[in-house]
Amino acid sequence: MAYFACMKAGRLVVPILLLLVFAVFIIRRWNEPQRKEAFDRTAGALIYTKHALCRMDCRRISKEEVFEILQKGAINFNRSNRRDQPCPTFALQGRTTSGENLRVIFAQCATETKVVTCYNLEEKFECHCPGDPLTGSRQVTEKKNEQ
Repeated sequence: MAYFACMKAGRLVVPILLLLVFAVFIIRRWNEPQRKEAFDRTAGALIYTKHALCRMDCRRISKEEVFEILQKGAINFNRSNRRDQPCPTFALQGRTTSGENLRVIFAQCATETKVVTCYNLEEKFECHCPGDPLTGSRQVTEKKNEQ
């Protein structure tokens, strides 16, 4: 009879051990620090490049809309390059409160965040900003003007 009582107690040991291991796992997981987001949305200084200002003017995108994307936009890792030098670049996109669907490229440096360029994802604009590659009829016109 004592043998059967010992067997019943032995069957309880395994489930109790499993329950203890599970409890320890849950407690450790609960106390883990939250994963840090790759992009720091609380950047100290927000600097606009000349190219970004030109694109914003051409595409009628305000600084308020850029800041809204900085705060609430989703990171598009397919369009980002965390290995970019000297600063990693991040593509953030989303819909603003004014209804514009925007993508903004930010270069995040140690002490500042630069706005590199921006796009309206639903509307095409023909912009002629410094540093843009020459294309189509614009290239022919500029070559004629050089002669």
